[in-house]
Amino acid sequence: MAATSTPYGLKPVNLIGGQAFNGGVIREVKLSTNNTVAFYTGDLIQLSSAGNPQPLAATITTGTTAGVIGVCVGVSYVDPNLKYQVYAQTLPANAITGGYTNVTIHVCDDPDQLYQIQGSAAFGTLTNGAAGAIGKNAALGNFGGNATTGLSTVNLVVGANGGSLASTATLAMRVVDVVTATAGDAYPDLIVKFNQGAHSYYFATGV
Repeated sequence: MAATSTPYGLKPVNLIGGQAFNGGVIREVKLSTNNTVAFYTGDLIQLSSAGNPQPLAATITTGTTAGVIGVCVGVSYVDPNLKYQVYAQTLPANAITGGYTNVTIHVCDDPDQLYQIQGSAAFGTLTNGAAGAIGKNAALGNFGGNATTGLSTVNLVVGANGGSLASTATLAMRVVDVVTATAGDAYPDLIVKFNQGAHSYYFATGV
């Protein structure tokens, strides 16, 4: 359990429905235009109209945000100082103008992917305890990253007493399971997946 808030973004753990899991389907997406914000492992990734990846800076809702292709699981680039290809957890802002070349963002893009994520607060008196969270929808929040760890700071907005867990169809994520849910767990870990209309592959509008 977690007594402190230490979000780590979205971490691929399995596929829905017992499908074979080999660590996640990874697509390398080329970054050819300058990024104004850093990429972190665990970030949600969206394609621009020109097909360039960019980390989302705000929560998404179903049927409204085109181009969300999955979650960043790492980056690679030719370092401007080292002059060879580097594999890392984060890419700094303004990398292209800073001399980084051959930049790719590694994205777990399977729409059936399950992810582990930290909740923003305890479930408290949610009906039926933690089990009452399963099957609910929730939003993503706390966008940004930790430059020391290279991990995203995105979490699942569950709210005090589970107030933000709901049946609302526009919320982007579905809670599939709860990893930790003891009475003293201030920041529970949950298993989630994209709802229909949140992931680009299950959303008819293109970029």
